[in-house]
Amino acid sequence: MAYFECREDGYQPLPFSQSQWSPDSINGSALAGLTAHAVESACSAPEYRPAKFTLDIFRQPTFAPLQTDTTVVREGRSIRIADVVVRQGDRAVARGSMVSIRPTQDPPGSRWHPYSESMTPPEPLIESLPNPGILWGSDEHPDRWSFSMPEHQNAGRKRLWFDQPQVISGMDNTPFVRAAMVGELTNTLTSWSDRGIGFINHDVTILLSRLPISPVVGIEADNHIADSGIAAGAASMWDRHGRFGISLVGSVAHTAGSLNSASGPDQWAESDRSYQPDFDSTH
Repeated sequence: MAYFECREDGYQPLPFSQSQWSPDSINGSALAGLTAHAVESACSAPEYRPAKFTLDIFRQPTFAPLQTDTTVVREGRSIRIADVVVRQGDRAVARGSMVSIRPTQDPPGSRWHPYSESMTPPEPLIESLPNPGILWGSDEHPDRWSFSMPEHQNAGRKRLWFDQPQVISGMDNTPFVRAAMVGELTNTLTSWSDRGIGFINHDVTILLSRLPISPVVGIEADNHIADSGIAAGAASMWDRHGRFGISLVGSVAHTAGSLNSASGPDQWAESDRSYQPDFDSTH
């Protein structure tokens, strides 16, 4: 199963890339994975390691082929920066960047970091994950983990493990692409309340200390703040060896059209389309 198929007119979205917000658009994880794939494929270099990925979404892509344009902006002794524009025909829908660093050595000294127990679930649950498939977790769930998203619609801290679909049909996801896709789910976890997901993110920034090692990746909400319909969320990204990165999102309120996950996937749609964030309007 995959998000896109490569064709002459670009990357054709497949049914699994359909957005929960609207059946006529592409979901954020698929867009992040495609953007990461494009910039890594065209602009990576073996002596550098990806350390930052940024995606700005300024138009919601419709369910139609996407094209990408990539550029290496800067290449120095320690840092390499590449940009990518995602478009549908002449209409740009998103832009991304990849910052890569030449690895060296950690400096000496002890540094503070927040303590947190490993969020790895019991091994049998990980082994039973379908591909693709998501294992959902939350503090207020009686068993902490389950394969049912609606069971975790509560006010507790959220987390998940994701065995991802391919971004491009017939092509395995690279570690960088896996990190980009799971990081884009930060908004899902951080803005998910006991009433549903009430914010939609307009960007994502992923900071990597290393690339994920295992194919199954996880993410856990760390923080969420909001005021006047503007929110920021933060999460830690995990693999089975521990934390490997931090993901940050900015989002805007979608209060009238919250995704009520407790209703079940067949009913995930905006309850009131009269209120939608308009990334095109200047008013």
